[in-house]
Parts: sequence; C-alpha cells; structure tokens
Amino acid sequence: MKPTALRYTPTAPGSKLIRVISAHERRSYRNARRITTMSFKLRFLIVIIAALATMAPVCVLSGGDTGTRSESIELATGAVVEVIGENAEIRVRRAPFNTLKLEATLYNEEFVDFYTQAITNDPVTRFVISATTSTGGTTSASSLLEITIPEGIELIVRTTNHPIGIDGITVSSASLATVDGKISVTRSTGDFDLHTTNSEVVVQQVNGLVDISTTNAHVWFDGVVSNGKNSISTTNGDIAVRLRNGSNVKVSGSTHNGDVSINGGDDGVVKNGDTATLEYQVGNGSADLSISNGPGAIHINPDSIAVFDGDS
Repeated sequence: MKPTALRYTPTAPGSKLIRVISAHERRSYRNARRITTMSFKLRFLIVIIAALATMAPVCVLSGGDTGTRSESIELATGAVVEVIGENAEIRVRRAPFNTLKLEATLYNEEFVDFYTQAITNDPVTRFVISATTSTGGTTSASSLLEITIPEGIELIVRTTNHPIGIDGITVSSASLATVDGKISVTRSTGDFDLHTTNSEVVVQQVNGLVDISTTNAHVWFDGVVSNGKNSISTTNGDIAVRLRNGSNVKVSGSTHNGDVSINGGDDGVVKNGDTATLEYQVGNGSADLSISNGPGAIHINPDSIAVFDGDS
C-alpha cells in the first residue's frame, strides 16, 4: 500500500497550513495514547496497593481471626479454679459431675495469649485458665470464656473491661473482680467476694456471706444472710437489699444526700442534716451486714429494683 504523501496547499498570506497525516502516523498516535493510559492506570493501582499495605495491621486488629478452644478436666473435691482474663467476659455455671468444662471464644485470636494449666496430676487440685492480650490491653482483642464447674470448689476470677456472670453454682468461696464490668450472681450458694468499678453488681437468690463493692453504680442484693461479717458499699449509686426468709442479721448503714428506707418506711432511720443512718435486725441477728454509701440511697426490703432512680 502506497503511503499518503504530505500535501501543502498554497494559501494567501495569514492563512493556516493544512497537513494531511498518513495512516501509519494515525496508528502510531493511537498506540501512544493507549500506552499513556495504561501507564497512568498502573501507577494508580500501585498507589492503592501501597495504601492497603500500610493499613494491613489495623485491618487485622479490627477484624482478625476468631478461634475456639474447648477442654474438659476432672477436678478433685475442693479444688481451686483460677481464671485470669484481660478484656475477657467470664460466664460460670454448675456442672453435674466433678468435671470442669471450658468453651473459649477468642476474638482476634492472633492477639490473645491463651493457655490452661493443671498444677497437679489427675484429679486436679488447682487449675488455671488464662486469656490475656499481647497488644497492651487493646480491647479489640477479646475473649469469651464459658465454664461449668462442679460443687464445692474455690473459684477465683480476675478480668478487665468485661462482665462476670455466675449462675446456679455452689462453691466454698468465690472471689470475683473486674474493672469497668458488671458482676451478676444468681441462684448460687457460698461465700462471695465481689468487686468492680463503674458498673453495677446484681446478686439474686444467693445464700452465703457477701462482701460487695463498686463505684459510681448501683448494688442490688437479694438473698439470705445468716453468718459472719458482711458488707455492701458503693459511691454515687443506690443500694437495695432484700433479705429473704432464713436471714438472721443485724443491719447498719449510712449515706450522704440519699434517701433511706426500711420496709418502705423510716422506722430505724436517723437523719442528721444530709447524713442518714439506719439500724435493723432480722431473726436472731447472728450475722452482721454493714452498708455504706456516698451520695446515694439505701433501701432495705424495697418492693422492687425500681428504687434505682427510675432504673428497671
């Protein structure tokens, strides 16, 4: 094929020069445009990949792998079970036999340091469950530990930023502590030592000695108190105590700038300025219950938990 020649048409002075382009030049021009466009797209793709690579650690931490672990172990009578958590929610229920069962869910598993340890041979007299984070306490790496335990053991639980829930257990003693997490104990028997901060404590249908403390939150206690020295305290929250049949206890308490009632009235309540104290006895008074509050209410045997400033 003969190429098209360049043609110049003579024109008057000031007229534009007309240039006829060959087919070969047109193809070369189109190819050059395609190469330029592809080069721009490639550079854009490289920028996107680099940005994603920079974000990778954050993406893993906020949505990493979720893993599960399960374990069963035979415990000796009166064994000690210790649970150590960081950003871990702990739930404990009763097991029908002498076997402890553990179901652990680890969110962002790659950032959770998890282990169990039997301190002695079978049957085990001390068993440790630990779920802490390797990211300096980053809350996006967390765990849920669901545990069933037999009767008569000693239970120790320590965790942070998450609740502890106990249901239907019988223990020799239970020491439960968290930070910024709710503690709830229901339908259980034993000596309970319960401590948290900035979250409420709810104890219902419990029989045994109690030592309960929190800050900036309510305490609701419903149970039988019939032995030892018991205490309940909070600040900037209300305390409601319902003493069930079978209680034998002397109750004393004090608060500042808070309402105080006993059985819906003020018998046994003494007010002095913004301070109120109370004394009350159920049964033979063989046990002691001391209640202290900052600027908050104390109610003994209220009709309902609604005494919590409209809370339900």
